[in-house]
Amino acid sequence: MADVIVPQPQFKLTYGQKDVTTELAPFILAITYTDALEGESDELEVNIEDRDHRWKNGWFPGKGDKLSLQAGYVGELYGMGSFEIDEIEFNGTPDTISIRALAAGVKAALRTSNTRAFEGKTLKQIADELAAGQALRLVGAGDNTGRSYQRVTQNKETDLAFLNRLGKAEGIVFSIKDGQLVWHDQARLDDAQTVTIITRQQMSSFTFRAKTATTYKACQVSYHDPKTKSLKSHTEKAPGAPSGDTLKLVERCETLDDAKAKAKAALRNSNGKQVEGSISLYGNPRLRAGCNIEVQGLGLLDGPYQILKARHSMERGRGYATELELSTSSAQNKNLKNLTNNKRVVK
Repeated sequence: MADVIVPQPQFKLTYGQKDVTTELAPFILAITYTDALEGESDELEVNIEDRDHRWKNGWFPGKGDKLSLQAGYVGELYGMGSFEIDEIEFNGTPDTISIRALAAGVKAALRTSNTRAFEGKTLKQIADELAAGQALRLVGAGDNTGRSYQRVTQNKETDLAFLNRLGKAEGIVFSIKDGQLVWHDQARLDDAQTVTIITRQQMSSFTFRAKTATTYKACQVSYHDPKTKSLKSHTEKAPGAPSGDTLKLVERCETLDDAKAKAKAALRNSNGKQVEGSISLYGNPRLRAGCNIEVQGLGLLDGPYQILKARHSMERGRGYATELELSTSSAQNKNLKNLTNNKRVVK
C-alpha cells in the first residue's frame, strides 16, 4: 500500500523587517487571520505562551509595530497581508499573551467619526480624497462611479462607515487591506467564476439558514427631481425573478441614473442573501473574502455561494483550518430557485 503524503501546514511571520518565524515558533499557540469583504479591516491574532515571562519584559511588543503573515503549506505559502499591532492582552494561568493587529493603515483617525460635506464629486473622487487623508492607496474598480453628487454629507460617521453607506446604494463595497482602501463592484464579484468546489465530505462542520423573506420581482424608486421640482419614479426589474412583489422605496436621487443604480443595489441587497451559511474545512489559503465557491452534497442547498468572511487558523495540535461565512447573491440564486420551486407532499 502506497504511503499517503499529508501536506504540512506552514507559516512565516515577519516582525518589522525581520523574519521571526523560527524564533517564535516554539511559543506560538495559534495564529488566526480574518479576511472580511465589507465594512471591516483584516485582522491578525497571535496567541503565545509566556511561561518564562519574557513577553512581559524584554519581548514586550510595541503598539503600532508591524507584522506580516504568509500561510499555507510547505513549498506553497500565500501572503495574508501586513498588519499593525492594535491590542496586547495578557492572561494567566497559564501565562499567555494575545497580540491583535489590524490591517496596516488602520490608524486612530480612520476610526474617528467625522462630519463634513462633499459637493459635485463622484464616489471615486470622495473615496480618493478620504484615502489620501489617511495615507492609504485606493485600489479596485467599479462601474457605478461616474455620477457626481450635488451634495452629500458625512454625519458623525467614520470614513469607512460613510463610504460603505454611499457604496451600498451604488452596489460598491469598501474594506481596508494591507495599507490600501479596497473597493469592489458587487455586480462584478457576483458574476465572477467559482474558484473551487467544496463537497460535503470536505466539510468538518456546516450551518445553513434559508430565509423566508420576500423575493422581489422589481424595485420602484420614487424621488424628487431637483431640476423639474416634480416627483418621479423608476422601476427596475430583477433578473431571474418573474413573479413576486415590487419593492417600493423613496430615496434621495439627483438623476435618473442615480435612481437606476439605487434600484439595482436594493434588489441585490433584498434578493441576494436568501441563503446564508458557514462551513469549516481543512485549511485552504486560496479561499478569500469575495471569492465565489460551489457547494455540493447538501441537496437543495447545493449551488454557488460568495465568501463574505474567511478565517484562517493554525493552532498547535490541531493543524490548519479555514472557516467561511457564505451567502447567495441575486446573480447566484439557483439555490433559491431550488428551495422556492421544491414542493413536498406529506402523506
